[in-house]
Amino acid sequence: MPRLTAPPAAALGLALLSCGGPPALPDEPQFVRGGLIVPAGAAPAGAGQPLADGRVLLTQPWVPGAPVELAGPGGAVRGTAPLVPECAALIRVPLGDLRAAAARGAPAPDTALGFSPDGRWLAVGTADGTLLVVDGWTGAARARRRLPEAMVKGLAWSADGAALYVAEQSPEATLRAVDPATLADRWALRLADRVEPSAAPAGEDLFGVYSLPAGFGLDRLPDGALLVAAAHSWRADGAHRNLSQLLKISPDGVILDQWPAAPVDATLLHPRASADGSALALVVGRSAEGPPPSDLPIPAVALLSAAPLGAPRFVQTPALGPWFSAALVWEALALDVEADVLAIGFADGRVALHHADGRPRALLSPGAPVLAGELPLAASVGAVRIGPGQVVFTTTYTQIPFGAAAPDLRPTGVHPAENTLWSVNLDGSTRWRWAGGHRLEALARGPGPLLAAAAGARTADDRRDLFGVLVFDLDTPAGGDPLALRCPTASPVTFAPAWAPDGRIAVATHPAKGADGQAFGDYDLLVLR
Repeated sequence: MPRLTAPPAAALGLALLSCGGPPALPDEPQFVRGGLIVPAGAAPAGAGQPLADGRVLLTQPWVPGAPVELAGPGGAVRGTAPLVPECAALIRVPLGDLRAAAARGAPAPDTALGFSPDGRWLAVGTADGTLLVVDGWTGAARARRRLPEAMVKGLAWSADGAALYVAEQSPEATLRAVDPATLADRWALRLADRVEPSAAPAGEDLFGVYSLPAGFGLDRLPDGALLVAAAHSWRADGAHRNLSQLLKISPDGVILDQWPAAPVDATLLHPRASADGSALALVVGRSAEGPPPSDLPIPAVALLSAAPLGAPRFVQTPALGPWFSAALVWEALALDVEADVLAIGFADGRVALHHADGRPRALLSPGAPVLAGELPLAASVGAVRIGPGQVVFTTTYTQIPFGAAAPDLRPTGVHPAENTLWSVNLDGSTRWRWAGGHRLEALARGPGPLLAAAAGARTADDRRDLFGVLVFDLDTPAGGDPLALRCPTASPVTFAPAWAPDGRIAVATHPAKGADGQAFGDYDLLVLR
C-alpha cells in the first residue's frame, strides 16, 4: 500500500504555535524515539501514556522501513516506519506576550525548567517571576504563582519530588522551598541578608533586573543539601559594588556551610557540582571599582571540597593577547565538573581541560581569533558539558574581540569554527565535530548517551528555519555523524532544555527581533518527544 504521510515534525510544531490549538490527528502513527504516537482509539485498551488532544504514546520499538499496523477499540492506523525518528510536540503552554519587549531589544527571557524526578510534573520559572507547575504529559496546570519584582534564576526538585526549590533575582534575592501542588512557601531564606538588598529598577529598564541580588547555580547535592551562590553586582553611592558568597543549605532551609567565611568583594557565579558531589567548581570574577581582594585570584575558577565547603584551589588561564585582556567565562553553561574532569569555556574561543584537582590536561583554541585582512574574528565558547570519556562544547557566532580597534563593526567574514558542536577526548584530541547552520545556544545531558542542544536566533541573517532542539548521540564513534534527531520550533530557543527520565525534552521558545525591526515568535513552553 502507498505510504500515508504523517505531518512532519516542523509542520506539527508550527501548527501548535501558530493557531494555538492541536493539529489534526494523524492517519498513521508518528514514529518518535522509542515509541509511537497514535489516536487514543487506535491504541489497545488501557495501553500507553495518555497525552493531550486525544493521543497516546505507546512505548515500543520499531524498525526503520518496516510496516506497522495498530488496531484498537476506535479503529486502526497503518504506516511505514521512517529511516529516522520524527519529533512530536506533545504540549504547548503559552508563557506570556513578550513581542513588544523583543521589538525594543530586550534579551531572551531567562527561563528555568525542571522535570520532577519521576517525570510526571514540569516546573517553569520565568523572567517576570511566574512560577508554574504543569502535567509533563498533558500540559494541564497544577499550580501557578507570581513572585513580585522577581526573575526566577533556578529550579531544583527534592529527590522524592515532594518539594520544589526556587532561586530568584529580586530586591531580596529569596531562596524558597515550595509545595509543588500549591506553590505555597514551606520556607524562605533571604540571600540579600548576605549580599545586601537593592531597590527594584524604576520605569521600563530592560536590563535593570540584572543589578539585583540573586541566587545563581541552584543545585541539589546527592545528600539532599542545596548549593547556591548569592551574588550582587550593583551601583551604590556613585560606585560599582560586588558582594558574593557560596552557600550550602539543608533541605529545610538552614545554612550548613559557606565559602568564604564572609561575603567577598567579587562575583562568585555559576557553581557546578559533580554528579557524585565530590567536586565543586565556580567562576570567580569582579566588576566592582577599586582594588580587588588581595587573597582572591581574579578571574579564575575555584575548585572546592564539598564537606566542609572550602579548601579552594584556583585555576587561572593566561589572557589571549593582544585582543583579550583576561580569560573570561561569560556563559553560565560554559563550566562543568565531574569526578576527575574540569572543563572551562572562554569568551575568547578557548577551552581548558583540567583534572578535578586543577592539574592541566589540555588547552584548546578552536574559536580563537583569526585574521580577515587586518580584522580579527573570534567564535566564543557558549556551552561545555562533560560526557562519558569526552567533553562536548559549542563555538558560537562570529564576533570581533572587545580588545580590537573596531569591536562594534559587523564582522566581514565568518570564523571557521562558527556555530559548531565539538566532542574531544580528555587529552584534547577531536572525536567529532558537527556544524549545520544552527546557532547552538545551550547544551543539556539527557538519559544515557543523549545530549540536547538549543538552537536560537542567528545574528548574521534572518533565517527562521533553524530554530529548535537538536539531539546528539555521545556514543558516536570518531568521525561519525552524531546527530540523532531534529526538533524544529517556530521561534528561537536560548536557555538549556530539560530532560525527563523517559526522554521527553522541555524547552522555552521566545520572540526575537527580525531584520525588519518587528518581533516574531512566541514565548511558549514546549515538550517534545
